[in-house]
Amino acid sequence: MKKLLLMIFLLLPTASFAGISFFTPEMTHTVSSTLFLDTSTGFTPYPDATHVLIPSGALSYSFEVPEFLGETGARFSAKTVDFVTRTVYWPKLGNYFNAGVGATYHFLAYKDAFFEQDVLAGVFVKFTFGAFTVSNDFNYFFKWTNVYASSMPHIKNHSIALSGTWSWFVLNHLDFYFSFSSYELWHYSLFFSPNFTTGFDWRFDFGLILGMEFTMQFFDFMAVSAYFDHAEIRVLAKWEFK
Repeated sequence: MKKLLLMIFLLLPTASFAGISFFTPEMTHTVSSTLFLDTSTGFTPYPDATHVLIPSGALSYSFEVPEFLGETGARFSAKTVDFVTRTVYWPKLGNYFNAGVGATYHFLAYKDAFFEQDVLAGVFVKFTFGAFTVSNDFNYFFKWTNVYASSMPHIKNHSIALSGTWSWFVLNHLDFYFSFSSYELWHYSLFFSPNFTTGFDWRFDFGLILGMEFTMQFFDFMAVSAYFDHAEIRVLAKWEFK
């Protein structure tokens, strides 16, 4: 009996039932750095850094297997600090689909003004066919804000958050992508203030990845008064290794 249990335990990481893969021990690690460039529009999510060439920067680390991913990182500007960590577990269903659950925690502190915490939890799906990948998630979203100078220092909001990303990997090196979402890794607005992001990156054979992306956000998109809020240009450098 003990030998049987030991065999089941050892085989569990690669277990497959009805075409479902729960865990594959093939981990990829990625260390990322991002520079956020001023677009000269006068709009920025970091008002202390308006019209500064490089308003802020970020560092993050992630690890991933086909059925699981985790990421954590921090972003800095002159008066702000962000911290974010997230994880997704989505077993692989056959050759093309992943489906599962994920959670995100985000913390933003603005010097002498406020700090906020964001918690997301929801369902995640991904479809991969050849060079094309489509991923979507739908989340419950809780925001808790502490404003130092307010008569109501604690503000709580319950909302939802969603995201969709489409990517196309070509030439074994070039990755194009577009996303439409109500939140991003460093931005968590109440529903519905959408972000539109497009970008690309080039993957070198020795693990270096260089890329650039452009994003715009609009507020109150579901109302007649929808307006442009801000835009960012981001320069990315990543190191990927097994």
